[in-house]
Amino acid sequence: MTENTKFVCPVCRTRLIKEGGSMYCTGERRHCYDIASSGYVNLLPPGKKNNRKAGDDAEMLSCRRSFLSAGYYDKISDEAAAVALRTGRKISSFVDAGCGEGHHTVRIFKNLSENSPLGFAAGLDASKHGAAAGAKKAAVIDGNLNFAAANIFDMPIESSSVDAIFSLFAPVPDAEAARILTPRGLLVVCSSGSRHLWQMREVLYGEPRLSPPLDKVPLGFRLLSASSLSYEITVRGGEIKDLFTMTPFYYRSPREGRERLLSLPSLTTEISVEYKVYEKI
Repeated sequence: MTENTKFVCPVCRTRLIKEGGSMYCTGERRHCYDIASSGYVNLLPPGKKNNRKAGDDAEMLSCRRSFLSAGYYDKISDEAAAVALRTGRKISSFVDAGCGEGHHTVRIFKNLSENSPLGFAAGLDASKHGAAAGAKKAAVIDGNLNFAAANIFDMPIESSSVDAIFSLFAPVPDAEAARILTPRGLLVVCSSGSRHLWQMREVLYGEPRLSPPLDKVPLGFRLLSASSLSYEITVRGGEIKDLFTMTPFYYRSPREGRERLLSLPSLTTEISVEYKVYEKI
C-alpha cells in the first residue's frame, strides 16, 4: 500500500510516496529514503559534508526536552496556534520550520486538530536528533504528523501545498515560505520580546539591552496581526541549566555571569514573546 505525502525528493524534487518503511520519489531514478526506527525520515541534501553536524547537538536537545516537558513554554505554542485560528482561515496542513525536538510542533498539531482535521503536518529541522525526538512524540498521538531532517531554506515540500507555516524562535525562511504556502496561506512567526528572560539576562550581563523588535515584513507577504504574550516562570536547580543551555546566551555569556546563574538555587524570570501573522500575497 502506498501513501501520498507533500514531501518531495531533495535530489530531483519529485513527490515522495510512502511504501512500508521507506519513502520513494516518483522520478525516473526512484530515490529511496528509509524511515528510521524512531519514525523520522532524513531528507537533508545528500553529499553535504556538514550534514552530520547540522542543527542543535544532542546535549542541547536533551536540555530542551527536559525543560519543555515541564510545561514552562506550553503557553507559547498554544498561543501560536490560537493566533493562526483567530484569522478565521481553514488550516488543513502546516509545516513547523525549525521545529527543534518537536514539543511545540505536537502542541500546535493538537490545538489545530481540535478545530478541524489536519490532512498533513510536518516538523522540519536540520538536526537529525531533533527530528528523531519529534517523531517519537508524534508516535503516541493520532493524526498525520511527520518529522524530517531537512534544510528549512530549501524545504523538501511541494510548492503551493500547505496552508500555514510556523516559525518559533527560528530563522524565518521567507522565500521558501512563499513558495510552499497556498494562496493567502499564513506565516506565523514567534520571536523573543524585548524583555524575554530579562532576569536571567540581568544575572548574566548585569545591565542587559532590550532586544530589538522584529519589524521587517517578509517579501511576498502582508501583515495580518501582531500580538504579544508575557508571564513569569520560576525554575529551580537543574532546570536553570536546561533553560540556559537552550538559549543563544549559552554561546555568548561571560564566564562570571554563567557561574552566577548556575549557582542560583532558583530563578524567577519574565517570558516575553511577540507574534506576527503574515498572509501570502
